[in-house]
Amino acid sequence: MKPLLSIVILTRNSMNVIQRLIFALENQDFPYPVEYIFMDNASSDGTRQYLESLTLAPRRVEHVPEGEFSHSGTRMRAAALAEGELVAFFTDDIIPQGEGFLTALTRPLLEKQAPAAYGVWQIDPATSDPVDAWMHNNWHQDALKLVEPVSRFCWDFFTPELRRRLCNFDNCASCIRRDLLLQVRFPDVPYGEDMLFAKRLVLGGHRVALAADARFIHWHKVSFTYLMKRMCIDQYLSIPEFGIYYVRRKLGVIKAIAIRTLHRTWIAFFKVKMPLPRKFYWSGYNFKILCADFIGKYIGVLNEESARGFSPVNRRLLKLQKKIVQGIESRSIIRY
Repeated sequence: MKPLLSIVILTRNSMNVIQRLIFALENQDFPYPVEYIFMDNASSDGTRQYLESLTLAPRRVEHVPEGEFSHSGTRMRAAALAEGELVAFFTDDIIPQGEGFLTALTRPLLEKQAPAAYGVWQIDPATSDPVDAWMHNNWHQDALKLVEPVSRFCWDFFTPELRRRLCNFDNCASCIRRDLLLQVRFPDVPYGEDMLFAKRLVLGGHRVALAADARFIHWHKVSFTYLMKRMCIDQYLSIPEFGIYYVRRKLGVIKAIAIRTLHRTWIAFFKVKMPLPRKFYWSGYNFKILCADFIGKYIGVLNEESARGFSPVNRRLLKLQKKIVQGIESRSIIRY
């Protein structure tokens, strides 16, 4: 029987996380035929052997050679292989919540509300950062549930913040009509292909839906270097695509880190119930990631003009920006 839904999962050395996702998918109450496509990026920890041993049917495991992975290109390759009318994309480290996750994620498409939908990421405070969970687990309540098409004329008059908000999309858990995806395609970028795809949709006369009941756990601890690089490329791409500047000056970086650190420390000590050592631990971790976040964004905003004159720091950071961008363009960011 031809599948209605093709589930595409990107993996790379995923043995410590992929079993949770497989277990959740095997226990879905989804009444339509499904196929599974695993795009494995040269795993060396037994991930590919594990995927090939699964009894999921139909199922195929595709090898993505070292150096050939990209979030856009690898997903487009999978879409070309898919047989389903709908294609769902998952990263390897999400944990779908409840047996109705797939039903909720596909509902906007099956009910013809929109040709593309994305789920609601959540943070488990028991196993992840409880401060981050307290701050962000209700984000979807204020998010736009259905974005209507926008004309280029109106787009040009919107604020950068509104443009970015209209293009919310998350390929950690998304579902797209396959024929439209093959037509519109993910942009050929190393990172942020989901938000730029949403931009193409809304400017191309299509709706984008937030599947508010399709919730999944997604959080992973990150290093300072990883987050700095990620935020650098995020800001670097956001300027030409949305005209948005998250931070412009070094003083703004210092103020943003200081204010947000105080806020998160206050939350850790007065809003979240946890042992005192954990309050100190997560406060310190949040300080680290906030530094990486805003330093990365500042690096991403730099250009040749900002490095002119007596600007030795900016010149060094601009060189670092070029190195980061070139590195990500050649290797992509493996895990969102």
